[in-house]
Amino acid sequence: MKVMHVVEAMHQGGAESLVVEHVRLAAADVRSTVVALNRGGPSLEAARAAGAEAILLGKGEARLAGLQKLASLMRERRIDVVNGHNPTGALYATFAARLAGVPVVVRTEHSIHYPGRGFRFYGPIEAIMTALSDRVLCVCEAGRVSHASRLGFARERFITLLNGIAEPVTPLRGRDATRSALGASQGARVVLNVGSLTKQKSQDTLLRAFARMASRVPEAVLWIAGEGVLEPRLKALHAELGLGERVRFLGARTDVPDLMDACDLFALSSSREGLSVTLLEAMRAERACLATQIGGNAEAVADGVTGRIVPVDDVARMASAFEDLLHDPARLAAFGTAGRSRWRERFTAERMVRETESVYRAALERRGRPAQGASHASA
Repeated sequence: MKVMHVVEAMHQGGAESLVVEHVRLAAADVRSTVVALNRGGPSLEAARAAGAEAILLGKGEARLAGLQKLASLMRERRIDVVNGHNPTGALYATFAARLAGVPVVVRTEHSIHYPGRGFRFYGPIEAIMTALSDRVLCVCEAGRVSHASRLGFARERFITLLNGIAEPVTPLRGRDATRSALGASQGARVVLNVGSLTKQKSQDTLLRAFARMASRVPEAVLWIAGEGVLEPRLKALHAELGLGERVRFLGARTDVPDLMDACDLFALSSSREGLSVTLLEAMRAERACLATQIGGNAEAVADGVTGRIVPVDDVARMASAFEDLLHDPARLAAFGTAGRSRWRERFTAERMVRETESVYRAALERRGRPAQGASHASA
């Protein structure tokens, strides 16, 4: 079964990392191709290292020429299944696949729908893409509802297929070593946030909540890992709040599993999400999570069992949750243990890949092009 993933960019992010998992854990009979439309990067190289044919279509390619080039790639490789990721990847993938006569076309929605998502005239184009697609895979139930409710004519094509991640590929360097390297004292309570420094991640709420409880939990420190357009504004807010060295901006990191291992609590302050890969990474690392009630966050974090869920943009509720959790190490540990169990039961990459490939095979059978099943790595 020849599968092509089409993504707008393959730099570094949640959706990109999931594409790599699909390549790395593919069944023995699956041959993967990954196409980045405009930008390559670490994730494209990771896909290549995992065994995919990795292609950068070419930034600046004229839209029609790019579509034709992509369709040609599909024809030349006799692709059986195309999976387009998010609005731009899905746009090119869907129309190129139908031009090329690819039997099965799928798109994956990695986020909930929100006003302004996509591109100009996205609404009517999305309806056409959906009509041309065999299935629309949504990474959480909240995402499925947000998309299917607007496209009732094709409601049955939308299915929930939860994100999943595997164990870290490389060994951890050790909790004490990471904390020491980042200047955390032995008694520090480290809160970690990982994400792009962008509006939807709402790190301004995180900083304000941390500042509100900081005097009541003097051993608490905050690490923010990521880069983005709001970095200058967030650093200015950090200075305004007078948080000093209790907050560290770590920049872009390639050692997130080590950071998860070193922290005491993972915090996600997003105002928009699908099913956050970083939440799953925290659960895998046996860390309690504090997250906002948006997208699939509450599908990952069981409130009061593996962490806490608070309303979006609610500084007071987030600050209160910080204080309660950081004052109760035993509960942090219990939440972390329960979180890892929940990850193993529901959110492994092996399960995600197996279920996704089952969708591909069923769609091929409906098209009269059966694909023989093959074994996967064990979950």
